[in-house]
This record gives sequence, structure tokens and C-alpha cells, in this order.
Amino acid sequence: MNAFSSDLLRETLRSSKVGTEDVKKLFHQLDADGSKTLDKPEIMELLGLVEDLTTGERSSEEMRGYITDYLFNILDSDKNGTVDLKELEDYVSTYGLVVNLNVE
Repeated sequence: MNAFSSDLLRETLRSSKVGTEDVKKLFHQLDADGSKTLDKPEIMELLGLVEDLTTGERSSEEMRGYITDYLFNILDSDKNGTVDLKELEDYVSTYGLVVNLNVE
């Protein structure tokens, strides 16, 4: 029982959000071509990496694809087909980024 309680406490104390600096690092990691922008597949991978860092478990590709489409339309504020770091930072600093919607 003590071991279970300790594991449960450790899990609840684990960070469940990713800060702006972490998102910046992930952005640069995913911008492999040096374009200073992310396209839709890279945003999808960004969401997966955020899930890895927060929940430790990725949602299905279908669910992540749906979230990516929705989020990409919001993030791409200038509607040029890519998301630059400023667009992403503006969104995350204002609204945060919750990836796991717990949709079954």
C-alpha cells in the first residue's frame, strides 16, 4: 500500500505542462530544414513530443491528426501555410498548450 501511495504521489507531482521555453526548444528541434517555420506534420510531431513530456503517452495518430488540423488553423494566424516561432509563442504564452484531451 505504501509503495502504491508513493507511486501515485510521484505521478501527481510530475509536471503536466510544458513552458514557453520548452516549446521553443521543441520548435527548434523540429525545424530540421532551418526554415524557421513548422508545417502541419511538424506541428503534429510537436504535439506528440508535448504529450511525451507531460502525460508520457501519445494519443492515437487519428486523434493527434484531428487536434493538429484544429490547432494549425489557429496557430497559422497569417494563413501562409506554416507556423513560425512567434505565432507559436504568442499562442502558448496567452493560452497555454493542452494536448491530451482525454477523448475516447
